[in-house]
Formats: sequence, C-alpha cells, structure tokens
Amino acid sequence: MTFPSRERVVSSGEPVVELRRVSLAFPTYRGRIEALGDVTLAVGAGEITGLVGESGCGKSVTSMSVIRLLPKGSAEVTAGSIRVLGHDVLAASEGEMEQVRGKLVSMVFQEPMNALNPTIRIGRQITQVIRRHERVSAAAAQARAERLLAEMQVPDARRVMGSFPFELSGGMRQRVLLAMAFSCDPAVLIADEPTTALDVTVQAQVLALLKSRAQERGTSVLFVTHDLAVVAQLCDRVYVMYAGHVVEEGPTTAVLRHPAHPYTQALLRSLPELGRPKEPLVAIGGTVPDLAHPPCGCAFQPRCAAAHARCHEAPPLLPVPEQAGQSAACWLLKEGRAADAPVAETGEAMAVAACPRAQPREPLLALEQVRVQFPIGFDWLGRARGHVHALNGVDLTLGAGETLGVVGESGCGKSTLGQVVARLLIPSGGTIRFAGIDLAALAPSALRRIRRRFQIVFQDPQASLDPRIPVWRAIIEPLAVAGRHPAAALKEKARALAREVQLREDQLERYPHEFSGGQRQRIAIARALAPGPDLIVLDEPTSALDVSVQAQILNLLLDLQRRLGLAYLFISHNVAVVRHVADRVAVMYLGQIVEIGGAADVLDRPAHPYTRALVAAVPKLAGAADSAPGLRSTELPSNVHLPQGCFFRTRCPFAAPGCEKPQPLLAAERSGARGGAEAHLVRCHRLGDLPRGLAARGPS
Repeated sequence: MTFPSRERVVSSGEPVVELRRVSLAFPTYRGRIEALGDVTLAVGAGEITGLVGESGCGKSVTSMSVIRLLPKGSAEVTAGSIRVLGHDVLAASEGEMEQVRGKLVSMVFQEPMNALNPTIRIGRQITQVIRRHERVSAAAAQARAERLLAEMQVPDARRVMGSFPFELSGGMRQRVLLAMAFSCDPAVLIADEPTTALDVTVQAQVLALLKSRAQERGTSVLFVTHDLAVVAQLCDRVYVMYAGHVVEEGPTTAVLRHPAHPYTQALLRSLPELGRPKEPLVAIGGTVPDLAHPPCGCAFQPRCAAAHARCHEAPPLLPVPEQAGQSAACWLLKEGRAADAPVAETGEAMAVAACPRAQPREPLLALEQVRVQFPIGFDWLGRARGHVHALNGVDLTLGAGETLGVVGESGCGKSTLGQVVARLLIPSGGTIRFAGIDLAALAPSALRRIRRRFQIVFQDPQASLDPRIPVWRAIIEPLAVAGRHPAAALKEKARALAREVQLREDQLERYPHEFSGGQRQRIAIARALAPGPDLIVLDEPTSALDVSVQAQILNLLLDLQRRLGLAYLFISHNVAVVRHVADRVAVMYLGQIVEIGGAADVLDRPAHPYTRALVAAVPKLAGAADSAPGLRSTELPSNVHLPQGCFFRTRCPFAAPGCEKPQPLLAAERSGARGGAEAHLVRCHRLGDLPRGLAARGPS
C-alpha cells in the first residue's frame, strides 16, 4: 500500500492532515488516562496551522499521533481516524510508516540538542536522512546537505557540516534541524515548540526561515506552541486545546481578536503584553485537570467564572455568530450569551499597589567595571591558552525595592552577571558593593553572614531542587545550613514560607517530582525567601512556564515585592515580561551594557541599534512585526576574540567611521519613566545621527 502523492491530494482539495474525532488513552497503573477526547483537526495544503494550549493539554500527543511516534503499546487510539495525504495512518504497517517519517512528514522537536545525535557530525546526520529515503550517491547527498544549510542561512555551511552538535549555538542547531526536516521535500512539517528556548532575535530568524521555506516548497505546517504572539505572526488557522479536547478553532485573526471560549479569553488575559506594567495579571485559577479522573462535562468548568448548570454536560463545537469558520465548545454560544465573564482569579491576582520606590542615600547594589574571564585550556607551564570574556566592564546600580530587568541574547553575559551578584562566581576585576560593603574585602565568615541578604532563583527549578528530600526540607535548607534555628522550629518556618508563596501545607511532605513546573518555581522562591533577603536574583524564572502559570508567578513576585520591599535583578530574554515587571532595564551585548534606563524609555523608545533590533524581533499579537534595520550577521561574535571598539559594529547596519574606537555610555534624552525620570544611557557615538522611526512600538 502506498500513500497518494502530494499533487493528487492538493488537486482534490482534501486536507493534507486530518484527524476525525480521535480519542486516545494511555493505560497506566493509576488507570486509563484519556489524553485525547474526540479531537477533530485538519491542515490544508500549503497551510500553517497552530495548535496552542497549556502543558498537559494534549498538543504534543496530537502531533506525535499523526505519524505514530508514541511508543508502541503505550497508547491506544480508541476512536476516530488519522489521515495523511488521504491515507489512513492507523491502518498502515510499520514499514509504510518508516517511509512516511522523514520523507512525506518531517518533525522538528523543541530541544535540538536532544534531537541531534551528539556523537555524529552534522553533515552525516543530514545525509543519513537523505540516503535513507532517496537513491542518491554520497557525494550528491553531501552537496544537497550543504545547499540546505546555506538556504537556512547557516554561515560557513561547509565548516558546520564537519561540526558536532555541541559546537553550535541553540539557534544554529535549530537551523540544522530545519534543514534536515526539509531535506526530502516533505508534504507536511510538524514543529513542536521549535522556538521556546531561543532568544527573540534567533526566534524571529527561525520563524522567518520556516515560513519562507514552507511557502516556497508548498509544505503544510502543524505548529505546536504555547506562545500566542508567535501564532499571530505565523499561522493561518489555530486550534486551542484544553485537557485533551479542542475547545476553539478558526482563522488566527478571528480567534485572537474575538475569542469565544472562556479558556481562550483567559489565555489572552494572562499575557503580560496586555497588562498594565507593575500591576497584577488576570491569572487562571487552578490547574489543568487530572486526565485519569477528568471532570464531568466541560473540562474547563471548574476554573471558569462563567460556568453554569449545563456545563456539567460536554458541549460540542458550535459556530461563533458573525465569525465565519470559527467555532467553540461552549454552551453559552448556543444560549446566545457572550462568554465574557471575568476569569476566575487566583488569590495573588488581586489589586497590588505599585511598590513604593525607596530612595536610600546609596544604592543597595553597585557594580563598578566588573569583569569575568574564564580560562580556556592551559599550557605545560600552567598558563591559560586563552580566555572567554564573559563580562567586560559592567557598571550598574540597584536600589532597595527596585526591579532592574536585564535582557539580551544567549551568550551576552546575563546569567554570569546574576551569578556574580549572588557571589556564586568571583569576578576577575572590578568591585561589587552590597549595602555599601565591598564584598571582595570581607573575610569568609563575614561574607557568609551578609550573603543571606541576597539569594537566587534559577531558570529550571527541577534541576535546582534536591529530588531526594521533601519540599519542606528544601525550603528551609538555607536556615538548616546556617544552624541558627532549632530543629523543631524549622518545619513551622517551612509552613509559613509555603503560605507566603501560596502552597498548601499538606503538600510539604511531597517530593519535587510530584509538583508541576509552576509549583516547583514557587518552592524555589520560598527557599530564596527563607533567610530574609533584601535582594533576589531571578535568572529566567518564567522561561519554561506556560502563559497562565507565568502570570501566576509574576503576580506572586509583585505581591512579595510590595509586602517585603524586595529588590529584584530580573534576568530574561522575554521582553514583554521584563516590560511588565521592571522599573529600569539594562540591555547586554557581549558582556557590556549597551543601553540602560527606565523600562518605558528603553523598551518603547529604544536608542541603541542592538536594542532596536531586539525589540523589533518580539512577536506581537496584533499587526505585523515592526520594521527595524536587519542585523548584518545572525551570530554573536566570538567572546574569546572580542571585536575592537564597539562590540556590536560587526553586526550593526549603521556602522561608520569611529565605531572602531571604544564607546562610552552617553546620556540620551531624559523622559518620564515609571517611578520618575531616569537617566537613559546608550553606548553609541552615533546616537544623534541615527534615523528616526525605527524604534519599536509598545505592546499592541
């Protein structure tokens, strides 16, 4: 049995991918988990279709079911059909599916480092796919692989062919996966969260490549994501999933501008770009239900403020009035009522007054010309062969009760800066003063005492929590190490801290793996609060979270800051999140601060060419992306051999004579930023010469 050709399916007008009323279950020791329920979905020829929802809603299960990637015997399709190019996938043999995967349907996964074999060079991995599905010589496959990498804008494609995956950046590895996915000219490309871990500039490049190559080749795309702004920029149609069901579907513009289902409305309300800065977001109360014991009727009704008696019956997809092609699974549509009631809020989503800005005589934290260098190998005399220049003369201050956001691409030194501030790294040069005290001059015992006043929350709470101890012990670990509290009082302190971050006390005996990502981040925040700090370094605290959980964590951080007067050093590549929480923003590039000032000044009226490109690359819910001068290179220069003068000049579209000299921070215009007028400093000697109209707008 062979699959029909793409041309035959396109000419017939049938969907290239079609799921009809598919139900799928996982048999487990806890019973059957109904992962998908009555899912109907179609991807048309040449169409880019989005699939969105929170973690645990069934997005990845749906995408993997299309080409039967779920482990054999682990899942059972109990109803419905799945068709690819008009052929029933469920009836196909495993031999037929091996021909489909990679040839007719390709898949790009979320984490390219896990998807690529770390022991095989890039060129061989691509040629293996080509020669597995087509009868071509090794030389022809090699030439095609190099051409594909060049089409994906991979610089020096021949060198990359001979590289291992760990030698490439995250964005470069994702381009390699795209080249591999398009290597056999597939009819369908499934992209499962392909840009989640990427910076906004790299994400914009990868999305542009995906869209242009799909259009050129007529490839249909099923794009799985939780980022609604990415869907707005990329997708023609969108399906919203919740608890294994499609709850809304239709043209992307209609669904995002006129959402009909309360869940879609709640997702949009959770976005920081739609909220007012420094004020709480409307977070969705509760969590996705346990699919081993799903609620009766509409799965969203336990979290929905508009729920009523009929919601205990499961609603079908109903057409949305006055919106062609849009439908939603909500009884309110049948009753002629709009589902516009406020979404049920969590406790922290209450009115939070902006934290009053303290004005101490001296800043809580001050960095002066801080440098960090990491040696690269040593010769036989023990001398370093070279150095990675991670931080290159950083100057910044942070006041009590203030939030300073730090943004920039991966490799620009953000995390190194956070570790230096938390004293997890010792700087190679410069001074760090906390509360007026030079940390380098302190004896070890004095340093141990003062470092309780600054704590850190890491990006991945799963990796930063000890999996062998219950969470109450993890929370009070800093106090137990200090040894200043009696053992009997520690558990009571853990309960108090759990209440502070809105965790239930009955959960404290559990282990980290028994919690969701958002709950684990709350545990990490509680642990950071244990010593009673004045400053918390937050290193990408929401990057791995869904938008609804992200809103809950941001609300929690704002509430804690208001009540406890905490200062935050907030590190993130999510510009919308930084705009929402920060009083001031510092933009980093190759270990330098290239622009710093009030959040509104820097992010809504960026002055440095790098900041302009960074802000313009942020996907927006409404309208096309802002125009901005393109970068001359997609990759950061080496931080082993730094460019002379302005570090950004090798990528800057406005580079001119004078850029080869070191650039000081110069004062830009002063304007009313949140919390008062702030000094706006920019590291560019052409500040007054750059053309106007390139600054990105605020959130749409």
